[in-house]
This record gives sequence, C-alpha cells and structure tokens, in this order.
Amino acid sequence: MNMATADQTTIASLADIPQLAEAILCDMLFPSPPTDVEEELLARRQTGYSYTSLTLAQDNEAAPSQVYATLAKMRHSLSLHPDDFIVVDSVDDIREAKRTGKIGVGFHFQGSEAVGRDLANVGAYYKLGVRWMLMAYNFQNNVGTGCIEAQKNDGGLSAFGRDLVAEMNRVGMLVDCSHSGYRTTMDAMEASTQACIFSHSNPRALYDHPRNIRDDQIKACAATGGVIGVNGVGQFIGEPGGVKVDTIIAIIDYMADLVGPQHIALGLDYMTPGHCEALYNFYKGNVAKKIGMPELPWAFLSPATVPLILDKLLAKGYSAEDLRGIMGENFLRVAGAVWK
Repeated sequence: MNMATADQTTIASLADIPQLAEAILCDMLFPSPPTDVEEELLARRQTGYSYTSLTLAQDNEAAPSQVYATLAKMRHSLSLHPDDFIVVDSVDDIREAKRTGKIGVGFHFQGSEAVGRDLANVGAYYKLGVRWMLMAYNFQNNVGTGCIEAQKNDGGLSAFGRDLVAEMNRVGMLVDCSHSGYRTTMDAMEASTQACIFSHSNPRALYDHPRNIRDDQIKACAATGGVIGVNGVGQFIGEPGGVKVDTIIAIIDYMADLVGPQHIALGLDYMTPGHCEALYNFYKGNVAKKIGMPELPWAFLSPATVPLILDKLLAKGYSAEDLRGIMGENFLRVAGAVWK
C-alpha cells in the first residue's frame, strides 16, 4: 500500500500542536475494514482523533436483514470496550469522547439500497446509529444515479428519492451527496430542508475525475449550511502513486477560497491494505469499471498525516479558529443542527 510519506518526527499527533491540542478532530468517513476494526480505531485515537464514522453498508451488499445484523454486531463489539470507544448517537457523545480520551464511533451507509422500498427502515437505522446516507453509490439505484453511471446518463433524483430525502429530514439523518451523479446531488440539495453534506468529495476543478464535484455543487452544499469532507484517495486527486501533503493543502485552499473554511471538513476515505485487497477480490479485479480505481496498490492519505497538515496550514496563516472548524467543529455544527 502506497501512503503519504511526509516526515512525522515532530508532528506525530494533535498533542504536538499547542494551539489545536484541545480541539476535536473528526474524520467523517472510514470504510469499515473486514478485520481489525478496533485496532485501526485505537491508532486514530493515538493520533488525536475523537470521532470517525464507519461504512456499514453500501449499495452492492445492502439486504436489510444483513444490514441490521451488521449494525447490531458492530454496536455490540464496540460496547465491550467502554474504556476505549463511545458509540455515537449525538454531538454530546463526540464531545464526551474528547473529554475522556476515547474515540467516538458512528455509522453511515454508502448508498441507499439498505432502505429497499420501505421508508420505515430510515428511522430504524437512525435509532441504531446511522447518521447519514448517500443517495447512490456510483451507479443507478431506486433513489438516483451514481457518479460513474452519470457520465453516460444522469437521471437525477427519483420520486422515491424525494420521499427518502423528506424522511431523512424528518428523522434527523444527514443527506450525503458523495458518489452520486451531478443532477442527483443538485436535486437532493434542492429537495432537502436541512443542511446536506458531501462526506468525502474533492473539487473537480483541481482534478477531473467523476468522483469529484463541480464548483456549483460545492456552492450549493454550502448554501444548505453543509460541509464538504476532503477526500484523501490518490486516484481521485491525480496521485495514484502516493498522496502529497501539499496536494491536500491545495484542496483545502481552493475550497476555502470558494465557499469559506466554515464549509470544509475531513472525510479521508482511508482503506487498510487488507480492505483494498478484499474489495479488489469482491469485484474480481474489475475495479476500474465498478469504482473508478486502478490496479493495486491504491494510494491514500494516512489519517496519521493530518496533524502535519494542520501544522502547515497554521504556518500558512490559517487561524486556529478556522482549523478547529475544519478539524471537526464545522461538522459538529451541521450534525448538531440536523441530528435529533
């Protein structure tokens, strides 16, 4: 696995940056690895993270019975280690994780197939800790068109999709537009009465990849009051051989100039080597067509690199308040307004 290889001898954790040591560090999106989830979460806690959200379903494997079982097992597994983890149901839980030196863990779905055609599932999933859900994962589903399929045909949000957005608004689940086609995202943000997010998407103006989003999508998200999570996948930023810290800083600079730092968050989308191999095998090597990724190995920004990025942003002139927002407070503002 190729990772960012920046020198971390002096900036190994959030504790090394006095201006930010008491801030809350969140990663909005962590695809749950098939093994060693707890170990990966504890490594993030050591870096200084107080929160991350695990992908517990995506459209290609989202039978409701399977999804409910996965949620129950994950909640149970984390609850066995109360000294390390807090299962997050509220923003207060995240702040408590920071206060007590634990890491808060939440859940989300990449795609909406887990709902099936029964909107009653939305509230049930919410009660089990699912705090946001993508409209579509790369391809067409009952709700809308994914970003890969939208290159040829983007049908926008379906009538059922509009009903889904309304139900998500009602129960307090965030509408997430990452991985969805242009028309689908614009329709979803127009339909929503609450702030929306792109949990892990980067500007297409900087690198033209279907997983990235246009300036008007970024502006529309900001207009809802939402946030865009900076994605650290090398293939999506033109660095499949290894992600450079300066590239991530350039992404943050671009979005800060476009909509202000108050609409930026972190959604790194980091996958472990074992998870990459499992996903590659699941698609039988046909990953370029299915998820827009090349042959292995895949490059990611390591979550452990974020303290170094923050230190460099401070040196560039970002205020500590702006950086506390990007680190987590912007996301917490949106979650606090939408979650119920």
